[in-house]
Amino acid sequence: MADVPEGTAFCPSCRKIQPVGRNEDHFSLLGLAREYALDPRDVERRFRDLSRLLHPDRFARAEPRERRLSLDRATRLNDACRALRDWRQRAGYLLKLAGTDVFAEGRTFADPDFLEEQLEWREQLAFATSNADADRLARIAAEARERLRRIEDEVARRFADERWYSDLNVDIARRLSRARYYDNIVADAERASAAVRTAR
Repeated sequence: MADVPEGTAFCPSCRKIQPVGRNEDHFSLLGLAREYALDPRDVERRFRDLSRLLHPDRFARAEPRERRLSLDRATRLNDACRALRDWRQRAGYLLKLAGTDVFAEGRTFADPDFLEEQLEWREQLAFATSNADADRLARIAAEARERLRRIEDEVARRFADERWYSDLNVDIARRLSRARYYDNIVADAERASAAVRTAR
């Protein structure tokens, strides 16, 4: 039997499910080009189509090896879809493939310009929380969401530059770190606001 090309879910001749290849990544698992600019609807459509083909229930009566491969492929497909439909995770994953792992434990990217702003956000949040000011907390969450939207645009523009993996990778990583910070601000402000409203 001829070798099955890597990235092929099913053997073209015998139609048996194939193991995930060593070089397959989230993009190739979904049959997508390795790029930042993806249509989330296309990601979802591909995920649904492949999930139907690879779902372990379809292999309930298959040989143990095929059942195991089905489960492995379905799990990897879920991971791929989760990572690629979220702009932050997709950007971080592309950086990781290019050699810059943004989400590695303990990894930081020096960003002195942002340090003062972080302190200001924390002071505002602490002040609004101590004063039980639910309206101000809601505004802080809304402002942080707007910052996230702007960062998403900035990250998209940088990935559109063909030199992103060599000249802009640290810049993108810093923006993703900022996005994580704003995510935390949104969560903390919404949690504090909900607690204030509940206590009334």
